[in-house]
Amino acid sequence: MGPGKTNFRGRAGSLIALASVLSLCLLNWPLRPLPAAALDAVPAHSRIVVGMMFEPVSFNPLRGVDSGSYYASTLVYEGLVKYDQDLQLVPALAESFKISADGLLYTFKMRPNLRFSTGEPITAGDIKASLGLAGSPLSPFRSDYADIDAVSISGAAQDVVEIKLKRRSQPFLSRMAEMRILPQSVIALPDHGNKLLARAPVASGPYCLKRWESGLELVFERNPYYWGAPAKSASIVWRIIPDRTVAAVALAKGEIDLAQVDGRMWVNYLSKSTVGNRLELKEFSGNRTVYLGFNLRHAPGDDIVVRRAMAAAIDRSNLARVFYGGYAYVAETDTPRASWVYTPTVGTDFSLTQSAEFLQKAGYKKVDGIWTRDGKPLAMRILTVKDLEDVADVVSDDLVRAGIKSEVEVIEYSTLRRVYLQKGRFDAVLWSRSCGPDPESTIVWSSKGTLNFCGFQSEAVDKLLIGGRQANSAAERKACYGQLQKILAAQQPWVFLVQPELLVAHRAGIKNVQKGRQKQVGLPWDNPLFNAADIYQQQNP
Repeated sequence: MGPGKTNFRGRAGSLIALASVLSLCLLNWPLRPLPAAALDAVPAHSRIVVGMMFEPVSFNPLRGVDSGSYYASTLVYEGLVKYDQDLQLVPALAESFKISADGLLYTFKMRPNLRFSTGEPITAGDIKASLGLAGSPLSPFRSDYADIDAVSISGAAQDVVEIKLKRRSQPFLSRMAEMRILPQSVIALPDHGNKLLARAPVASGPYCLKRWESGLELVFERNPYYWGAPAKSASIVWRIIPDRTVAAVALAKGEIDLAQVDGRMWVNYLSKSTVGNRLELKEFSGNRTVYLGFNLRHAPGDDIVVRRAMAAAIDRSNLARVFYGGYAYVAETDTPRASWVYTPTVGTDFSLTQSAEFLQKAGYKKVDGIWTRDGKPLAMRILTVKDLEDVADVVSDDLVRAGIKSEVEVIEYSTLRRVYLQKGRFDAVLWSRSCGPDPESTIVWSSKGTLNFCGFQSEAVDKLLIGGRQANSAAERKACYGQLQKILAAQQPWVFLVQPELLVAHRAGIKNVQKGRQKQVGLPWDNPLFNAADIYQQQNP
């Protein structure tokens, strides 16, 4: 969908920066001397300053499950394999890999002389220990590694890792791109490295964390021990700007180099700005779905007819137009349109007439303009985070217009997740979910999924998820996920609102913000820092 203009004017925002400075330097981790001239061999391009709405919660892979932590961790961690610019899996810490004909044995040959940012060697033992931690009860991602039967180490140099699976697992290789490799000595600590890793990650990726000033910025510098080509920019500065309006002003003034923006801000302000340097926009197919998720464990979310009534009451096309400047699709499910398993489905269209018919079918009658049953009004409290407050307000207004009492409460991210969602203490949540290149979604839609906060239970979906994991071909997988999408569209555990494109605005002269086929296929998990190691400022002649 192309850009569209609106009359929306962004609200003035304010940025409060806290300056509680922590000296990190990997805490008390024993550092080896830097290799001679490790950084001198690379031209010192200017640093890249990135405006980010989020501050990471933690660099501990078991704790940092929020978007900010995930984006930041991709700068410092690297898996056995990684995605290239066309989202194909290629060797990373592993020099090569092979998969047996029956799909049950994965063999990874590690690169020679791998080191963490501390200078300590990265060994096959670290790989094995990291796999054990990722699949343990401590890990929210344990279902991704549940198919592992055994891990063994071989080779004359003990540099070959063999992973035997209990059963075929089609998404398993993609999970090797997401798995964070940690020193086994850290994993062996009583808290499995939680205290150390939270703010001082032991890096295996292109950057390492140099400084973290809470509420202000994180500074990443080239990892001198990184196995691959050094990052093109000597440093990445993650400037914390929790208000999109403030970030847009900073972009226009040239105070930051690039930032993720929404369509309305680009259409109405940044595309016309002449305050600072000329700005350019890179568009990526979006891999994120904004949704209104119901608590299916109790009323009113436990009634599918009521859920459909609420879906019919929300003008999703208006959301795409007003809040995203037309750079968004109305969502049918949480599968992005760019996904190779995307299957068109039939959901619930916006219609106040149909919404009323659904509620009448559910036994509700209007009393003083409010739908009521058994003397109780139909009411919904919507929890959300600051970034989505405006969207939640409009969704709430739509429900009120349809005769459904609704209010919005904004809660800090980690509190929302830990105190409300994990404990099922909510009516509905307006949030977003991003997807990776592989369509596997057990963690969200399985009856026992660790991120299945809504309590969705479906034997048919559980079987489809297993079928998608164990399928013998891509065609079988697509059929499974196609059926999954149809069930979600029919059952409506969420009102799938919109799928925004990922938009990154940057100053002219900033290179490699977009590469390969990324405009068509998007970036993994909508990560605007996916290309960070290749981004640089073009030098003036």
